Amino acid sequence: MLRGLRRLHRFEKRILEIARSDEKLVSIHQHGFSRKTEGGFRFPIYGLSIGTTSALKKHPVGIVAGVHGLETIGIRILLDFLYHCLNNPDFFPEIHKGKIGIHAMPMVNPGGVALRRRSNPAGVDLMRNSGVEAEKSMPFFGGHQFSNRLPYFRGKGLEPESRTLYRFVYESFFHAKDSLIPVIDVHSGFGSVDHVWWPYAGTKEPCRDDALFQAMGRFFRIQAGHSQLNFGPQSESYTTHGDLWDLFYDHYWKLHEKQKKWKSRFLPLTLEVGTWSDLKEKPGRMFNRKNIFNPDSPRKRETIERYRKFLRDLFRTALTKEKDWSLG
Repeated sequence: MLRGLRRLHRFEKRILEIARSDEKLVSIHQHGFSRKTEGGFRFPIYGLSIGTTSALKKHPVGIVAGVHGLETIGIRILLDFLYHCLNNPDFFPEIHKGKIGIHAMPMVNPGGVALRRRSNPAGVDLMRNSGVEAEKSMPFFGGHQFSNRLPYFRGKGLEPESRTLYRFVYESFFHAKDSLIPVIDVHSGFGSVDHVWWPYAGTKEPCRDDALFQAMGRFFRIQAGHSQLNFGPQSESYTTHGDLWDLFYDHYWKLHEKQKKWKSRFLPLTLEVGTWSDLKEKPGRMFNRKNIFNPDSPRKRETIERYRKFLRDLFRTALTKEKDWSLG
């Protein structure tokens, strides 16, 4: 556990460095705590808000990482992006000019980071934890309720980390008016190709914003130059029980579906960084669970920096309207 605690401390130190880099533009918040460890300790869950008060309210965008404690490359990508935006004003001037505000939660599962495990300290896989039942999920991998000693355990109810993320999402994004609201969750693993997924994970039925997601995917791949990314609903790759973003997305529309003039669109996405390509060159890495979810050390820096432009381009969609996209 000591190595995991050291890594957690380095990430928390980096979060504080970002918060202190521009105290007029950045604020840090503690949103909640992790599930208790066997020793009775809870880890704080921090968030960062970057931008003017007006921008954070009118045109909020979001990025989270560390839902799975082993997938630390996602945390590094998030922190690198925020640091780069703050220290290079010309890269993403919309933040500094008060047009877009970023809400970030760098480590949803700090207990998993400290314990060097995918799950939270109670053995629950948070991305199987929402309670949403898939129509036809993959056996075992798609979530189960056999035992918390086995991977992909769904839990018996929303875990503290899941509830904290829900509050963060609800308070940051659910009430923004007349805006597109992209929120991206950074994960790693699953193949050698990078994916950008949208809802749903639990059903192959298209979500109500499928046409908008499809139009955005075409734009990013063809016009914005992000051809290395595969875009589509998560269910095209695999289906699971308990996806948190399926729950959040449906709750958003349950809140607003009776408001006929509601024009905002909550657009949750998952960036799945493909890290299995290294296994072809070094098959021995598959026997270390951390290596399955993170790139080889020589490639780590390049991997971390690779997504800066995509994240910036994605967040700029907050300044567009649904009618601006060709949905045909």
